[in-house]
Amino acid sequence: MNRTFKYLILPAFLCIGMFLIISCSTSRTPKTMRLFLQAKRPNILLPYGENTGSGILSQQVEFSTALDTVVAVSAETTDSSDIWRTVHLDRVDVVAARTVVKQVTMRRGFVRLEFDVQVPGVLMDSCWRLVLTPVLSGLDSTDTSLRPVVLSGSDFQRMQEAHYKSYDQFLKGIIDPSAYDSIYLDRKSIARDIFRRQKFFYDLYDKERDRQLAYEKWKRLALDRQNFWNMRVQANRTDLHHRLERKKIKESVRSYVAGRDTFGLSSSYSHKYRRIANFWPMYRMERKMSLSSVPSKYQDLYSGGRSLSDIRNYVLSSSDSTEISRHRYFFDRIAENEMNNRNRDQIRERMIPFPYIDSAMVRQTAVPGEDYIYNYVYSLPVKEGMKKLRLHLESIVEATDRSTWRPAPSDTLLFVVASLSDLVDYSLLQKFAISSSLESDSDSTLAISYTPEGESYAEGLRLLQEREYHKALPLLQAHPDYNTALCLISLGYHSEAADLLAQLPRTANREYLYAVVCARMENATEAVEHMLEACRLNPDLVLRIALDPELSDLIPQFVGLRQELDKIGFGE
Repeated sequence: MNRTFKYLILPAFLCIGMFLIISCSTSRTPKTMRLFLQAKRPNILLPYGENTGSGILSQQVEFSTALDTVVAVSAETTDSSDIWRTVHLDRVDVVAARTVVKQVTMRRGFVRLEFDVQVPGVLMDSCWRLVLTPVLSGLDSTDTSLRPVVLSGSDFQRMQEAHYKSYDQFLKGIIDPSAYDSIYLDRKSIARDIFRRQKFFYDLYDKERDRQLAYEKWKRLALDRQNFWNMRVQANRTDLHHRLERKKIKESVRSYVAGRDTFGLSSSYSHKYRRIANFWPMYRMERKMSLSSVPSKYQDLYSGGRSLSDIRNYVLSSSDSTEISRHRYFFDRIAENEMNNRNRDQIRERMIPFPYIDSAMVRQTAVPGEDYIYNYVYSLPVKEGMKKLRLHLESIVEATDRSTWRPAPSDTLLFVVASLSDLVDYSLLQKFAISSSLESDSDSTLAISYTPEGESYAEGLRLLQEREYHKALPLLQAHPDYNTALCLISLGYHSEAADLLAQLPRTANREYLYAVVCARMENATEAVEHMLEACRLNPDLVLRIALDPELSDLIPQFVGLRQELDKIGFGE
């Protein structure tokens, strides 16, 4: 096992050791085994008292305010033009009724989903965590996972803490490059390299110094021998000179006594001196040091005239120290450090198999054997075309021994987003109708077709019903009527809608729309007048008021308005 691998897995072994210490048991049987032997599951349901009902969320048009309402309804079905409709909610069909309406206020272009997340106590254990993720569909082509509810057992939490502690120690062991000089510098090797460099420089000097000393010793001895020889030659010449001079004097005295002529005697002796001195080596072989007489190993010193003080020595400079230091780090440890830093995310995944879920809606400690209910509230903006929202719960149990368990699918809650588009008047389509009779055996049926303008108008109604208001408006504006005003209100064009409504015949729906427009234009008194008139013309609209926050908010503002609406609704 190489050093790098050991360095990387050391924290992991530490983590595993702690894991084994805090684990619930040492059995090799998966801790989630007992969950496979029971049939309980986490589930979602409407808040207490509404569990048999469906969710109908009120959408406020112009996407500025909204109210969501959860109401219980009967199992009767109505036609598509009725504002009350059957909602299918996993084996239960219910229809709304005003007396059990539960209003949950949410405005400014948002609808509010409220439901309970329920977990049986048998699914709770100290050795695992349960992650409950509500999943919402119906917003677009993909599902949207809401923030999860996380229930962790005490032993599971301690295991997580140990994992994070081990990983934190691992991170602390990662050295910043700026600290490499203080931690990863191989100072012992640098000192050795510097000593070797200095020793090398000294050896060069010492070698040259020894050579210089040897040369000077040789030179001194050579000069001594040369001087001694030259001294002997000079002494011989002097001795010859004086010996000949003595003979010359002696011969001169004898010649003088004998009366002989002494002329030329000095010249004769001088000639004799030169002849003898220039012939015999002992008188003429003076020695002189030259390059040829110097040994070859010293000739450069002789030619250069170098002395001891001229010997060049080398010293270790700061740049030399820097150069040596640059290549003297613990590069294997640096490589380990940089690899750990580069792969810290992958190492984190291995060391922390169960990270904290930061996006959790709530994170609580699970109490084994105790049932758990969490009231989940989620708000989302209203978009064109939003009609139905489905909600289900995805769950997973993750145990300390890495075993998992996924429960059976939860129930699905269906929320129907209510809006003013539910008030579409399809009867206005009849003005474009073309009737024709068709025979079929003995039965005759009446099929209705429409003019091209009617087809366009019908498409506009379909788009309006689907809440694609921007697409519907151009088709409906070609024939301004009640439905056109409804589309204008849905888009927030209140002044234009009010002008158009003022030109239309007085009907219950027209008065109801007028009340909504006045409320949005902050004309509360006129809004109440149109609301009461609409309810008098059609008492069923009293139940509709709860779904439109513009009108329901007016009720507490006017004394006796609630009682008046109750009288109208109950036919008193």
